[in-house]
Amino acid sequence: MNTSNQEIEVKFLISNLPALLQKIQSLGALMLRPRMLEVNLRFDTHDMKLSERAQVLRLRQDDQAILTFKSPGEIVNGVISRTELEVVVSDFQTTRTILEALGFQVFMTYEKYRQNFKLNDLVASVDEMPYGNFIELEGNSPEHVRATADLLGLDWNQRINLSYTALLGLFNQNTGNTFRDLSFETFSGLRVLPEQLGLAYADLDS
Repeated sequence: MNTSNQEIEVKFLISNLPALLQKIQSLGALMLRPRMLEVNLRFDTHDMKLSERAQVLRLRQDDQAILTFKSPGEIVNGVISRTELEVVVSDFQTTRTILEALGFQVFMTYEKYRQNFKLNDLVASVDEMPYGNFIELEGNSPEHVRATADLLGLDWNQRINLSYTALLGLFNQNTGNTFRDLSFETFSGLRVLPEQLGLAYADLDS
């Protein structure tokens, strides 16, 4: 993550995950964290005030528990930029209980397998989601992010500035499903097409 509280990032949908990982390795990337499962809980008030204000309150469990707040984002030079505040907490379940005692409730759970790399002086996160594979690039400026996308041979025109939860909403809208959770169990046995997410692959010419 960026050393400041400003998050500048973009995502891409990937068709060939092994080829992408090989490309990252060939560019001399440093692995920051090996592949592991993340479980994320999204919280809101009963009347969804945070979502209404485009704010995010999230509790994540991987090799540690992390509480995150994100402000509404804005698009700057084609890349989403927003304030992100994170703190490591000592106990996932107790933190959930505290949030619920304060009136917040879990409105969705989402899962992914993530591995992080340092590449071109930014963080590249390779995400295996229940509905497809992605790479997320988070850097210090829109220009920095775009330069790294070019280095990886990704089509900048296919960049994604939506959250994974927003993409679930698009999938439901395009398929008539009403999935609440973005979990591997929910999507078990489903073959998700890019157009069902409103996306196109960014690595087809790489």
